[in-house]
Amino acid sequence: MGALVKGKFLVAAIAVISLLMAVAVACGGGGDNDEALQSTLVPSSGATGTPAATPTAIPSALEEQLRSMVLHVSDMPAGFSEVQESFSTNEEVAGEGEDAADTLAQLTQWGRIMGHGVVFSSESSDQGGVLLVDATVSLYQSDSGASASFADAVNTARTTDWSSTAGEATNVTVEEIPPLDVADEMLWLRLNGTATIGDPPAEQPFIQDIVLLRVGRVRGSVSIVSSAADVAPAVENMVRTQAANMAAGIE
Repeated sequence: MGALVKGKFLVAAIAVISLLMAVAVACGGGGDNDEALQSTLVPSSGATGTPAATPTAIPSALEEQLRSMVLHVSDMPAGFSEVQESFSTNEEVAGEGEDAADTLAQLTQWGRIMGHGVVFSSESSDQGGVLLVDATVSLYQSDSGASASFADAVNTARTTDWSSTAGEATNVTVEEIPPLDVADEMLWLRLNGTATIGDPPAEQPFIQDIVLLRVGRVRGSVSIVSSAADVAPAVENMVRTQAANMAAGIE
């Protein structure tokens, strides 16, 4: 793809990521649900929550712990760079809307400590392949709190009408992929569809893998947007790597 085609495709992909993020936020993870869904249709609250009136300072040790548990540039295919990084306190996830108090109470009940998200983008997509990767984690005080948040995110993901939230994408289908044996809990959804992008406009296929996972007291998500069907090994490797990073981060 040329630069213009790539740019328009990424805009559509980020829209999908935003939807994911919305689901993640609803689930309370990074915002937990935010993390889960963030990479696909919507940005995740785990990574990009609404600023609070009085943001909480991020302890450097906790910041580094959270950073260690997501994917890194070294885990990406060649030609990728980090384009976004963010941290989220519970207050930032809750925001200031009508449901802010209830959301904050739920996050507190689950024992959520803090969330982190990072987005990577391909610098060159002339030959297709993986285009965008969004990874998030949120740390909880206990396994049970992380599991409750995970269950909420899974319920949101499974009941979301992805075809109506995919922005400019059309012909969207959703398939549930068998989970890998790398986490305590996992949900893997694969979206297939087409988006009209480029100049002149042309329909381009896309695949979005949305993976929610829990390892001990950490809830995480990986969302990967690609334009080729032969990237499955790379996608699985990223999921395995994030699960390993999450496990190592709480040892």
